[in-house]
Amino acid sequence: MARRLVVTVVGVAILCALVTVFIVGFVAKAPGSIASETASQPRVAVGADSGQTETVIHLETTGAVGTAVVYPRPDDPNPNWVGYLPTTTWKVPANSIVTIVIAQDDTPSGLRNPFWAKAQGIVGGTFHMKYYDDQGNPQEGDFSHIDDAANAAHTFAIPELGVFVPLEGLSANAPANSYNEITFSFRVGKAGVFHWQCFVPCGSGTIYGNGGPMQTVGYMGGFLVVQ
Repeated sequence: MARRLVVTVVGVAILCALVTVFIVGFVAKAPGSIASETASQPRVAVGADSGQTETVIHLETTGAVGTAVVYPRPDDPNPNWVGYLPTTTWKVPANSIVTIVIAQDDTPSGLRNPFWAKAQGIVGGTFHMKYYDDQGNPQEGDFSHIDDAANAAHTFAIPELGVFVPLEGLSANAPANSYNEITFSFRVGKAGVFHWQCFVPCGSGTIYGNGGPMQTVGYMGGFLVVQ
């Protein structure tokens, strides 16, 4: 009995050690954070308070992080996963206007709920988009929504802040190595950490598309750190 007890205790200890190593290794591999930059050409954002700081974060959404156009991660352990690049943890100053510029190079996946085709919680109610039409011709304009929910590739959403922006999928006729550029701004208040995510189930090969990159920090979800 004593021998069995010793074997059991040793076995449990080894198992706990292996689990700890796995967790530490997983956390260590998570992408780091990036800080916003002060706008190189500060603008008076619509509805901004006098003297309110505006900062900018540049991102990319892609169908495969290993072969992205702007911020490729060729050494990523999941090179074929969709993701936001270069990382999914962003630091911004409190009580400021945050401007997001997204290079969106993925093709459409579609929204399961057409309600999310409308932008919400952004300054002025519209986002600016440079994109390619069905014929592959470059276009540009300001939009409050995308015309067809089936054309969405991904979304940018911070539920606690009421921010939601649909990202138009890249036309199949767009030039090689091109992307749609979507720009929008939103306000942040006091310091805090806010979870953000993509609302398009784009985890290919997982149940209902909601696994894999949809459940892993560093791909289609992360944190906005207001400090």
